[in-house]
Amino acid sequence: MKVGDCPSCRAPVEFRPGGGQIKVCEYCQTVVFRGEVALESWGKVAQLVDTESPLKVGLGGRYSGTPFTIAGRLQKSNPTGTWDEWYLEFEDERQGWLAESEGEWKLLFPLTNVAVPKVSQLEVLGAFTLRDKTFIVEEKNQAETVSAEGQLPDFNRKHAYVDATGPKGVFCTLDEAGETTEAFVGSFVTLQAMGFDPSELEPTPKRAALSQARCTQCNGPLELKAPDAAKRVACPYCGALLQVQGGVLEFLELLEKPPYAPIIPLGAVGKLHDPTVEKPQGPPPEWTCLAFLVRSCEVEGTRFPWDEFLLWNKTEGFRWLMHSAGHWTWLRPIPAGEVALSFRSAKYGAETFRGYQEVFAGTDYVAGECYWQVSAGERARAREFIAPPRSINVDETATEATFTLGVMIEGELVARTFGLEQKLNPAVGVAPAQVNPFSARASEAWAWSALWGVALLGLMIAFSALGTTEQYYAGTYSAPPGATPGSPESQRFSEPFEVKKSVPLEVKVNAPGLSNNWLGVSIDLVNEKTNEVIAVYAEPSYYSGTSDGESWSEGSHEETKSTDVVEAGTYVLRTTPSFEPSRATDYGVTVSADDGAGMACPFFMFLMLLLAPIYFSLRANAFETAKWNDAVFQSSPGVSTFPYAKNDDDDD
Repeated sequence: MKVGDCPSCRAPVEFRPGGGQIKVCEYCQTVVFRGEVALESWGKVAQLVDTESPLKVGLGGRYSGTPFTIAGRLQKSNPTGTWDEWYLEFEDERQGWLAESEGEWKLLFPLTNVAVPKVSQLEVLGAFTLRDKTFIVEEKNQAETVSAEGQLPDFNRKHAYVDATGPKGVFCTLDEAGETTEAFVGSFVTLQAMGFDPSELEPTPKRAALSQARCTQCNGPLELKAPDAAKRVACPYCGALLQVQGGVLEFLELLEKPPYAPIIPLGAVGKLHDPTVEKPQGPPPEWTCLAFLVRSCEVEGTRFPWDEFLLWNKTEGFRWLMHSAGHWTWLRPIPAGEVALSFRSAKYGAETFRGYQEVFAGTDYVAGECYWQVSAGERARAREFIAPPRSINVDETATEATFTLGVMIEGELVARTFGLEQKLNPAVGVAPAQVNPFSARASEAWAWSALWGVALLGLMIAFSALGTTEQYYAGTYSAPPGATPGSPESQRFSEPFEVKKSVPLEVKVNAPGLSNNWLGVSIDLVNEKTNEVIAVYAEPSYYSGTSDGESWSEGSHEETKSTDVVEAGTYVLRTTPSFEPSRATDYGVTVSADDGAGMACPFFMFLMLLLAPIYFSLRANAFETAKWNDAVFQSSPGVSTFPYAKNDDDDD
């Protein structure tokens, strides 16, 4: 251990062997650098701000079986707030950093011997690769080290930084000071996983005091539900926006109060499993409504508002409930590194989301307590990708981007969860991630129609094979020897037969003995009562042979003719054959009810089977058309395009 005098106040300064090169004097807050020859002063830092952190320098823990000690602390700030970064020295000589971010803890280790991109070359939502892992930039900002304590590996007054996430919960921070850029990679952890003794974690009395704080403007009771995480508080009584700094509320500005009371009252508590989690475990968490925001976008000169409710659970963290025109969406924050964005799509896990809209959203009204530095009038680029009933939502500013996974839920579930007495308004219009209620019904209708259609077709084939068509007459004839073709001598007459009902008739002539020949038969059906004659003519022909060593054939031994509807009654069949002389052949004639008459009912049934699937398909198509006609993309505020909307000029 090296001991020397502080270059500023001459108080003793001790450096542990193997520790960092920087030590902050406990007496005068001078940053002391351990040079090769003597201790050097790098200037002073301000007094530490009370960030109500439960940690302290000297506290020990154990991570993945390896003991460590908190050797130092950096306190940094940017325009949105102040935070702590705790320097850890492990017994295996590793160095790490533990930082708190919006109620979550990140454990990071320095990454060495790898090419690191410059922070100045990266943008929010830009990507970079470190050791075969791709990271997506979620925040890019400037940080200033305002205070410090303990022993540290280095000290930079100001530096640019990038926070990025990668797949499977990996987190990365790039710090750029001057020409040097350092990379730190790790993941989110809990204080319990860090092996701290709970009895050694310091209490946070100022946070407890905040739970019963009063507005600095109107003295109204605020009763903060999450004082550990609150950064901004909007008084519900007077609209004052207050900043939480060092456990004290400070007035920032006076906001307009929301134009109506929130549907879910601030402080309301309800139990519900996170709907975005497919298989939740254990009892449902208890969620507290912390804040109410009214946000809006302007499209083609029309303002479109919606409500957002911030929910909080001590273990699960923060969630959002979004309400728009009676539609409700539950939103859970997810790392940007787990989402693959492209021009008009996003992929999360194995699911692909289609780009639906991109607008510039503003915050109009705020009430309650928020975990970020919210302010009225702030504007963000908001994008939505949908795979109903789920959605990916991206809010992007110049310095930060947040990703949330959403799923639509019923208003009745919201009312039951938070015990709302008022009746919620019914949903109006079509929501972006709303499931098409007619799509499944159309698919089901088509499936049932296909099933019944196949069954009906099978019955028709079966009845046809079983001879269900009614046959009125069948007979076989031969031309008399020496008879002249087509002469009265060649004619033949049947016995009378009865046609029982008025139907079209099917008359079939069959000449199985035809070979390279033809046969024409004129058939007359004579009604014995009215002497009305119904005439048809059939001419079967069949030819075959061999050409170039290959057999061929054409024609048929039979031919069928149909009549118009004939009256019921008794008929006699008269046939007059025509044939080549000396090549007369036997032939048969059958008279049956025309199959076409029997097909009318099945055909009508087929049409009936199509009515339901066509109806639901048209409704499903109309639903999707209405949804996508509202899709809008804004390249800049006030500049809107509707890429999926129907062009009215198409009807001209």
